[in-house]
Amino acid sequence: MFIGGLAMLVFFGLAAIFPEAGGSSSSRRIKMPEEPAAFIFGMLAVGGLLTAIGSVPHMIRFAADERGLWWRAGRKSDLIEWDEVRAVRGQEPRPRPQGDPNAKVIVSALVFTTKDPYFESRHAKLFTRPSTPGPEVELRLPNSTIMRELTQEIARVRPDLVT
Repeated sequence: MFIGGLAMLVFFGLAAIFPEAGGSSSSRRIKMPEEPAAFIFGMLAVGGLLTAIGSVPHMIRFAADERGLWWRAGRKSDLIEWDEVRAVRGQEPRPRPQGDPNAKVIVSALVFTTKDPYFESRHAKLFTRPSTPGPEVELRLPNSTIMRELTQEIARVRPDLVT
């Protein structure tokens, strides 16, 4: 998306700046004034810029205090209170073992052992995958560094929850 947005920005931006670059040719063409063509190409270039900006990943911000884990990722924000969880553990990413085509890749995640079955529905903003039966809920993370930082922050505030 980022590369496509930049390509749109460059291509249509140049077409908007230099609308006369098409010039006259021997073939018949529709005579269109340069100003509307520059406006249309300019709007397409702005669309490419917005596409490129929108495809940049958002920062994940978090803080742990006595109430719970405050979470903000892009436009999503939530508070996971300590009363809602029994335990928290960090899940290290692992690739698929060779020779086992049925094995799943394990991604970085913060795994919550919840106290009630409605935890995932209450915090639906954070959990994008369908729920699985059982007391454990995975909050998938983009990389293992964020997972380690979150686990350390939780251990600093509530060491009794980290397993």
